[in-house]
Amino acid sequence: MTTAEAMTAPLNEMSTTKENVQAFANSCVLLRSQWQHFRILFEGSDLKRELLQTTAPTFFADLNHLLIEHLVLHICRLTDNAQTKGRKNLTVKFLIEHSDFSDAPHTLDKLKAISASIDAFRQKILPARHRFISHLDLEAVRLDRSLGAASDAEWNQFWLDLQDFLELMFLHHVGSSEHFCLNDIGMMSDADSLLTALRNAKLFDAVMGDGEIASRALRAADTSKFADDL
Repeated sequence: MTTAEAMTAPLNEMSTTKENVQAFANSCVLLRSQWQHFRILFEGSDLKRELLQTTAPTFFADLNHLLIEHLVLHICRLTDNAQTKGRKNLTVKFLIEHSDFSDAPHTLDKLKAISASIDAFRQKILPARHRFISHLDLEAVRLDRSLGAASDAEWNQFWLDLQDFLELMFLHHVGSSEHFCLNDIGMMSDADSLLTALRNAKLFDAVMGDGEIASRALRAADTSKFADDL
C-alpha cells in the first residue's frame, strides 16, 4: 500500500480506534517491564552475576533464557503483519494501515519511517523466533550458532522508535493533549529489590560466619517475642 493509498483507503469496522491504540500501548508497557526485569537481573557487573550464580545458578540461568525468548517473541508479535491467515493482528503495521491520515500526511510519513526502522530491528531477531522459539529448527541446532543477536545501539534505537510510534499514535487517536512516553514510565520493575534481598542474605551469612557474633545474635533472637510460634 502506498502513502497515497493509506491516506485515502476507506475505513471499515476494523479501523484503528482509541481503544486499539491503548491496548497496543499496554502490551508495549508489559514488554518494556519485562525488558527492565532482564536488564536489572542479567546486565551489569561480574559481581551481580556471581551473586545470582552462587544463589540459584540453575534457576537464574533458566530465567535468563526464558526472558530472552519471551522478549523476542513479544517483539515479533507486535511487529507482525496486519493480518495472518485471515486474522487481524494488533501490530505496528495494523495501526498504520487502518488509520485515517488524510488530514495528517506528515504524521503518516513519520510513522512509516519509524515502522521501517522497527522492521529493520525485527529482521535482526526474527531468525531466533523462526528457528529456535516458534520451531526447533534441526539445521540451526546442528550448527549451534546464536541467532537474533542485536547490538546495544540497535536495542536502544528500537525503544526510541517504539516510544515515538506510540507518541504519534496517541496524539492522533487519543487526543492532542495526550502524550505517551514509554521509556519515561517509572516503577516498571522491582527486580532490584530481589537483588538487594539476595545481597543482604549474603551479608547476613558472612556476619553469621563469625562465631561470637552468631552466638550473640541467637541469644537476641531467643528473647524476641517472635521466637514463639504464632
